[in-house]
Amino acid sequence: MMEKLTVGASKVLVLICSAALVLMMLQVTLDVAGKYLLHEPIPGNETIVASYYMVAIVFLPLAWVEVRGEAIVVELLYGIASRPLRQLMAALGAAVTAVCYGFLAWFLWAPAMHAYSIGEFDAGTWDVVTWPSRFLLPAGLAFGALVALLQLACILTGKGPLSRDAAEDDVSELSDPI
Repeated sequence: MMEKLTVGASKVLVLICSAALVLMMLQVTLDVAGKYLLHEPIPGNETIVASYYMVAIVFLPLAWVEVRGEAIVVELLYGIASRPLRQLMAALGAAVTAVCYGFLAWFLWAPAMHAYSIGEFDAGTWDVVTWPSRFLLPAGLAFGALVALLQLACILTGKGPLSRDAAEDDVSELSDPI
């Protein structure tokens, strides 16, 4: 049950990330067209792209990367290690990932709250409210830490890492034509 919930929530974050990517491409295209065809670029475009779209694209899919087990790894000794040692390495990797993601989420929460409290915005040709985007970082990192902790629990209980099959089933639903 927890595994399906985690995979489902990770899938939702990837869908939000995908929507942000499509919207970013559309907005940048419209900005360039507006700039060169109409001599009217979209006001605040750079701030919106950098503060919202790019942050969402980088941080929201972290949980999905953990569910799928597709983080960057160095398998120098893993392939020649015994099965118990490989389980220990996987458990240590999941624990370190959870701690790092968790620390970064905790560390970035205070700046997000500060940005919220002052109503942070970018004053340029057009004022762009940026404080909401500050919460994307700790949210993405916290959910990545939660998935890493779940991975650790699965490894320690002998279940093994989260099922890649469950994640692949979910992603195949996205790519199957209707």
